[in-house]
Amino acid sequence: MSTKFMIAAVLAVTMSGCAAFAPVTDTHYTSRDGKLDIHGELVDSSDVRIFVNGAKVIDDQISLLHGDGKFDGSYQGKPVRADCATSAGRQANATLCTVAVDGERVTLRL
Repeated sequence: MSTKFMIAAVLAVTMSGCAAFAPVTDTHYTSRDGKLDIHGELVDSSDVRIFVNGAKVIDDQISLLHGDGKFDGSYQGKPVRADCATSAGRQANATLCTVAVDGERVTLRL
């Protein structure tokens, strides 16, 4: 077995594990059962807004210096957490926010 093949296999397993844990979507995610709808927006390159089932649960600013931030909110008494980071260059759709709410964990591309 070649080294390149082994590395590719390890990466595929690692990536599939991450995808099952926190799938990367565009700005919107709906759970399989349809009961949880998570939506995110990035306004003016710094204002992160996260909505759960249409209710705004997070509205906060990412760091202008680093392009990241960790935010907390709540939805119907349940904690909501968003960990956001922006890749270098600050291109469109370059901010990723991993959002955790009610046992669901998803990464939105804003």
